[in-house]
Amino acid sequence: MKYKEMKLTFGQKFVLLRQIADRTEAETALLLKKRLDSYLKHEADFLYPTEALLRRTASLYGLSYQELLEFGEFD
Repeated sequence: MKYKEMKLTFGQKFVLLRQIADRTEAETALLLKKRLDSYLKHEADFLYPTEALLRRTASLYGLSYQELLEFGEFD
């Protein structure tokens, strides 16, 4: 079985989606019910997001969980 490597980290996906939505880090953290310092660590890939955070993030941007996982992964 061959595994595909992610083209974007979760932090990169979070930054890109936030920028597309024209939101600040503080606004996004508030909407995700996260402290700003914690959210910034996710954007910086210092903290790995939980499945619950991934699902909330997908919902925030109108994506399914699978769409979030695949966001930015295909040419």
